[in-house]
Amino acid sequence: MSTKPMLMTDLKTLQLDVEVGVEPDFDFLGEEYRAFFNLKRGTVFQAPLWQASIHARLVPGLAARPYTVTIRTRADRRLLALIPFVVQKPAGISILQPADFGVCDYNAVVGDREVLETLAADPSVIGRLDALLGTAGVMMFRKARDDGFSPARLFRKTSATPCDNAAYHIETGPDFEVWQRQRVNRKFTKELGRLGRQVARDFGAYEQRVLTDEQGIRDAFAFLRAVRKGRFEGDLLDDELYAAFYLDFAIAGAKSGDAITYVSTLDGKPVAVLLGVAYADECHAVLIGADTQRLGKYSLGMQLLYRIVKMRFDKGLHRFDLGLGNTGYKSMFRVEETTLHNYTVARSLAGAALSMVYHHAKPLKNFLRRLSPRLR
Repeated sequence: MSTKPMLMTDLKTLQLDVEVGVEPDFDFLGEEYRAFFNLKRGTVFQAPLWQASIHARLVPGLAARPYTVTIRTRADRRLLALIPFVVQKPAGISILQPADFGVCDYNAVVGDREVLETLAADPSVIGRLDALLGTAGVMMFRKARDDGFSPARLFRKTSATPCDNAAYHIETGPDFEVWQRQRVNRKFTKELGRLGRQVARDFGAYEQRVLTDEQGIRDAFAFLRAVRKGRFEGDLLDDELYAAFYLDFAIAGAKSGDAITYVSTLDGKPVAVLLGVAYADECHAVLIGADTQRLGKYSLGMQLLYRIVKMRFDKGLHRFDLGLGNTGYKSMFRVEETTLHNYTVARSLAGAALSMVYHHAKPLKNFLRRLSPRLR
C-alpha cells in the first residue's frame, strides 16, 4: 500500500480534531518550538531565538500584547501550526499583526506546507481562526513570500496587494568559479579585487572575519551606529530600544550560530560590519554599515558582501539573502528575486478604513506609519 494516501488520511483526521487557540506566554526558546521549527516550516525571522528576542525586548518596549495563535492536535496537543501575532493599539485603532515591528523582512505561518493546506481546506478551522481575529479592528499580515504558503488561505475576506519591494538572494551553487563567471559582472569582481589590494597597501592589514567574542561584537555595534548616524531616515539603530534588541541578539546568537556578525578590519579596527540572522544553512543580512566618510572610495560595504559570499561558500553554504529593497547594488550579484504580498482582514469600520488606506492610498500609508510603529 502506498504511504502517501495513509499520510493524507492522517492529515484529514487531524483536520477534524484540532484545537485552535491563543497562547500569549508561548515559549519560543522552549524544547517544543526548537524541535518543531525548521526552514521548511518558516523563515529565519520565525526562528526560535529571533522570535524570543522580539518578544523579550520589542513587545513590551512598544506596548504590544502577545497573541500567539497555535493549532494543536486535540488528542496529544502536538503543535501543527503557529502564528506569532501581537496586538497593538496606536491612536485608538487595534491592529493584530505578526511580531515584526520593522525588524522582519518576511512573515509566515509556521508549519508544514501539507498540513497547512489541509487546515486551510477545513471550514471549521477557518471559522475558529476568524473568531480569534475579533480581538482587533484589523488584521495585517505583511511581507508574506509568494513562494511560500499564503496566509490568506487561513482567513476570510482577505484584501491583498503586492509589496512595494521584492526579496533578493544569492545562490552560488556548488562551483564558486562558475557562479562568479556566469552570474557576476566580471568588471565588478576585478574592481573589488583591485580595491581590496589598494586599501591594504594604503592602510595596512585588511581582513574579514566572524566575531564571536562579546566585546568584539559590542565594539562592532558601536562602530555600526556611528557610521550610520544621520545617513538613513528612520534608521532603527537611532532608537535605543532597537539598538539594544539587535545588540542583545547578536551577542546571544553568536554562541548558537543564530546571529553572525561579520566585520572587515584595518589593523584590527572595524571599517565595515554586517549583522546576519541565521538558521541552519541560511543567513539573512539585516544591518550593514561602512566607514564611507573616510574610506568611501574603497567600496568597503560591497567588498564585505562579496567576501561573505565566498566565506560561506568555503564552509559549504551556497545561499546568502540580501533582503528587501530595489535591486540597486544587489544587481551586481545577479540576484534571485522573490515577490511578496501584504494581506489584511477588517473587523470594524475603523479597521476597514485603515485596510483601504493601506492597500490603495500610498500617501496616506505614510501617515499610518506614524500610528503603528514600523508599519511597512
